Amino acid sequence: WYDPVFRVNTLDGRHIWCKRHYRVRDGPEPGTFRLSVLDNGVTSNEFWSIAGAADDLSWVVFSYAGAAAAVGQMYLGGLICTPDGSLPPPDKLEKVWEVLKKTSMAPWEMFPVKNDVASDAVDAGPPPLNFYRADI
Repeated sequence: WYDPVFRVNTLDGRHIWCKRHYRVRDGPEPGTFRLSVLDNGVTSNEFWSIAGAADDLSWVVFSYAGAAAAVGQMYLGGLICTPDGSLPPPDKLEKVWEVLKKTSMAPWEMFPVKNDVASDAVDAGPPPLNFYRADI
């Protein structure tokens, strides 16, 4: 299971926290995963893969493709993940861009997510992480 908590910018300009409860199954090859989630009555199925990573795991690139067939929606995306959420240093970016290109995404399609107190995320308040830890 995968239980992300993520910030959303609403159409009316508010910042709110959302939660989902994904079922995760191994994919057909190592480093691939099948995820499914029920979101407002619609099931989405996603295929995730680890596209590449630094040897020291200072960065990892994930790619995903998903669909909510009942509503005719499909989507593609990717993530560049680092321990502190910032982009890898400039001397590592060329390799990151090479990996990203293999996922059919370009650097200009990526955007940073800032959840620190100096960003707009502060409007949403602290993330409700205790929601999933309440039974532990």
